[in-house]
Amino acid sequence: MPVHSIPSWIDSLTNPAPYHLRRMGYVREMKALRARRNRCSAAWRPHLECTRALILEAAARCEQRRNALIVGSGLLFDVPLAELSGRFDRVVLVDVVHSWSVRRQAGRFSNVRLLPLDVTGVVEQCYALARRRVRAPLPQRPVDCLLGEAFDLVASVNVLSQLPVLPNGYLSRRIRSLTDVQIADFSRSLVKNHLDWICSFPGVACLVADLERLHYDHGRLVGREGSLWGVALPEGGRREWDWDLAPRPEMDFRLDVRHRVVGYPSFPKEAWLEADRGNGAAMQARAATRRPR
Repeated sequence: MPVHSIPSWIDSLTNPAPYHLRRMGYVREMKALRARRNRCSAAWRPHLECTRALILEAAARCEQRRNALIVGSGLLFDVPLAELSGRFDRVVLVDVVHSWSVRRQAGRFSNVRLLPLDVTGVVEQCYALARRRVRAPLPQRPVDCLLGEAFDLVASVNVLSQLPVLPNGYLSRRIRSLTDVQIADFSRSLVKNHLDWICSFPGVACLVADLERLHYDHGRLVGREGSLWGVALPEGGRREWDWDLAPRPEMDFRLDVRHRVVGYPSFPKEAWLEADRGNGAAMQARAATRRPR
């Protein structure tokens, strides 16, 4: 067994994820993410560095530094955990599952807490619908978890576009009668509800998210597809960069796959909430509406 695969193998044996998350592929996806990062570490480095720097810039903007919430902490590749632990009284790492290696890293810091949490609030309900093969309205409801907590920093880290992916896949495999319209409406609701949620906290909201998936053939752009299901993000205060997600032949023998990433050290909450509740339809009409793969 290659040395770099040992942590992934240990995680697969020791991860305490609930049964429904395992069945839906969350543990498998975490293992695949680690493996891809190991294979593409040089290509990923600029994106990970940009993400970490943006989070630290957001931290510097906080008026107080008591509590920080990191949403989508994943395998901590893109989270400057030591720096955040040194700057905040408490750091809460949220993801749907936490691997053995993440628990070990977090255990080095007395003020870091791991919180396994489905921030969509609907994953278990989707699992139940799919298991019964029931064609019912897909769950769409506002996110209210942790809203009683006063976080000075809330950072959503490379997770926004991923929220619908595994629920969509599981639902589509089990309920063949679902339509593209149902899936799109459900996915948009997860994206919009997540943005509403991070805007509900009093402190600085930091967002790093995929905008598009780009396909290149020897440097020539040959395809692109939106990642946010037609949800348009505010223009102000954003940075953009490319993430070389899968240089060929990682996903395709001919094509390089990149993500266009947007980062906000301070997400414009008022602009988003006004657009979402006011002219959100107009903003979405200007956004890419092709269904992501």
